[in-house]
Amino acid sequence: MKIKLKKNKGVVFWIEGFSGSGKTTVSKIIHKPINKKFGKTILLSGDQLRKLFSRNKYTKKERIKNSYIFSEFLKFLTDQKINVIYSVVCLNDKARKIYKKKLRNFVTIYIKADINNIIKLRRKSKIYNKKKNILGIDIKPEYPKKPNITIFNDLSKNNFKKITNDLIKNIYKVVN
Repeated sequence: MKIKLKKNKGVVFWIEGFSGSGKTTVSKIIHKPINKKFGKTILLSGDQLRKLFSRNKYTKKERIKNSYIFSEFLKFLTDQKINVIYSVVCLNDKARKIYKKKLRNFVTIYIKADINNIIKLRRKSKIYNKKKNILGIDIKPEYPKKPNITIFNDLSKNNFKKITNDLIKNIYKVVN
């Protein structure tokens, strides 16, 4: 499905997936080509916004509350014609709808990765060892039903070059 962008707004490239699925790595790799093609682009993560706005609770209810605040901030940036590559765990239908409603140019990218494999490889073990308010452990994930782009990360070391190249091609196809 093609997305027709509003010309006077920035774009939010929403990258969603489990903690440890590769969102931040993918974001960093695609930053330069996105910046070149779409203009001034910054990288942000849900963790950075939590810190900026002193929002340090992780219950499902708090995650939804954060969505109202963070979507306002992203709207402020995109209203200034600043693009944002935003990596966020989310996996929450209500939170995702809040962002989609607030932001005009919104490209959803879902990084699909097996949580059991993430845990087995000890990715983000600090997070997954907590076992409280962890998405995929004790909070049931709500996967995006129709993301603009889905990429599968098998978490192998040589996979990032391929998935980021595929992602860039798909972004160029989807975004008009």
